[in-house]
Amino acid sequence: MNRGQEAEEAYRFEWVKAPPDLTDYVNSLYILRAGSNPVDDVMPAYSGQLVLTLRGGGDMEFSDGNRAHPSPAFFQCPFTQAHPFTLVPHTLMLGVSLNFRGWTALTGLPVNEYCDKYIPAEKALPAELAEEAHAIVGRCKSGEMEEADALDALADIVRRGLKPPSDRHLQVIDTTLEWLSASLKPKIEDLQDALPYSERQVQRLVTRFFGQPPVRLIRRYRAVRAATLLAMPDLAPKLEAEIREAFYDQAHMIKEIRHFTGRTPRRLQPKEQSVVKETLAPDGYSSVDLFGGNQDEELGKK
Repeated sequence: MNRGQEAEEAYRFEWVKAPPDLTDYVNSLYILRAGSNPVDDVMPAYSGQLVLTLRGGGDMEFSDGNRAHPSPAFFQCPFTQAHPFTLVPHTLMLGVSLNFRGWTALTGLPVNEYCDKYIPAEKALPAELAEEAHAIVGRCKSGEMEEADALDALADIVRRGLKPPSDRHLQVIDTTLEWLSASLKPKIEDLQDALPYSERQVQRLVTRFFGQPPVRLIRRYRAVRAATLLAMPDLAPKLEAEIREAFYDQAHMIKEIRHFTGRTPRRLQPKEQSVVKETLAPDGYSSVDLFGGNQDEELGKK
C-alpha cells in the first residue's frame, strides 16, 4: 500500500493478492483512492485491467490526442506505451490487473486490435457478467456492498468468465514471457528457436497476444525493466552500468523510458509517488520477471 501522510497523499493504491485459483491469469487486485485534489499522472505500458469506478472518475489521453472517459465498468486494454490521465478528487476505483494469459482467457480479444484504449465491460464480457459488474457499482454507491466484498465479487466475475486458451496459444504466451524475462537484450533468434512455428507465424502470434512484434517487445520491456531497477534506492553500480549499456547512449535510454513509462530516469526517484512505480512494482506487476537473467544475483534474489 502506498502510504505517507494522509494530508499529502494524492492517491493510494491498496494491492490485494489474487486468489490462488486466479494466479495464472491475474497479477493482483487493487483499490485506488484519490485524495482531495485532482490527480495528473501517467499510466505506463501495462497489462489489461477490468475496472469499476465507484466514485468520481477521470479521463485518459491516448496517442491520437483524444481524451477518453470510461464507463463505470470498463476494461483498460493492454498498453503498448505510456498515456497521461487525470482523476477528479475523491475518486474510488476497484480493479483486477490481468496478465497476458488472463487478457486472452477473459476477453479473447487480440491485443494488437484492442490496445491503448478503453472499452466498456459489455464489449468483452458475456452480457450477464457485464450486467453483474455494473450492478456492483450500483450496490456500492447505495451502501449495500462494502469495498472488500465488491472486490471479491469482481474477482468472481473474472473467475466465471475465464475460458483457458488452447495449449498452442499458451505455449506462445508463456514462451514469449520466459524469453522476455531472460535478459535486457533477448535475441529474437532464441524466441524463434523455442517455438515450433515459422518466422512469420511467430511474428503474427506474438503480435496477437502482446500487441507488438518481438522487436518492439524487446524495446518495451527493456525500458520497463530499466525504469523499475533505476527507481530502486540501493541499486548496485554494476547493475546500473549493465542497464545503461543496454541502450545506445544516455539520450536513447531517456527517450525509451519516457515513451514506455511517461517518466525520465531523473523522475523515477525512490521516494517519489507515481503510478509508474506502483504498477510496475512486484505487487502490481508479475507478467514478466523484471529481475530476470543475471540481475537476480546482483539483487540477492537467488
